[in-house]
Amino acid sequence: MAMVVIAPLFLIISADAPFKTLPDLIAYGKSKPDGLTFASPGAGSQPHLAGELLFRDAGVKGLNIPFRGDAASYTELLAGRVDATLTALPTALPYIQSGKFTVLGVASPERSALYPQAPTLREQGFPNVAAAGWYGFMVPSTTPRAIVDKFQAEVLRALAEPAIKDKLTAQGLEVRPGTAAEFSKFIDAETQKWTKLIRDAGLKGE
Repeated sequence: MAMVVIAPLFLIISADAPFKTLPDLIAYGKSKPDGLTFASPGAGSQPHLAGELLFRDAGVKGLNIPFRGDAASYTELLAGRVDATLTALPTALPYIQSGKFTVLGVASPERSALYPQAPTLREQGFPNVAAAGWYGFMVPSTTPRAIVDKFQAEVLRALAEPAIKDKLTAQGLEVRPGTAAEFSKFIDAETQKWTKLIRDAGLKGE
């Protein structure tokens, strides 16, 4: 197996919201009895879980409101019926460029090359809030090592192609190539991280 690409999640709000920064958003949530409302493309989605992680680290109440896709989330955000959402960049970018949405940060360990002006949530005092969608190749565990190595080499070669990188970037994806061992370690860490959050937050499937 080999790591391929990730889709960073950006924390966005309506430009008309009464808060303009992440500290302002958190303070606003703490001032309300019911806390913050976050839109997501579905219960258990990566944006939902990332939002829950931010709630817990910030010490603020939060309510996830699931919608069927980003478009519905954006409609509610623009109308002021939800406070914020975490989303991939491509679908939100037209709203950002037109001044309708404000980006408060990105939930990545480092700033994203897709939108480098957005500070990470870690930079803003939330070192544990890192989340992204990710994609990779996997093969059965019984696959001979030689085949795994050859497959991995071909994936890395393809990811080095400028045309492929450009197409992935246009879809809001960052190339993060790595070895099979690194990918396996990443999956284990992600499994432990989100399992703990789901258990601690008492989240249930819907």
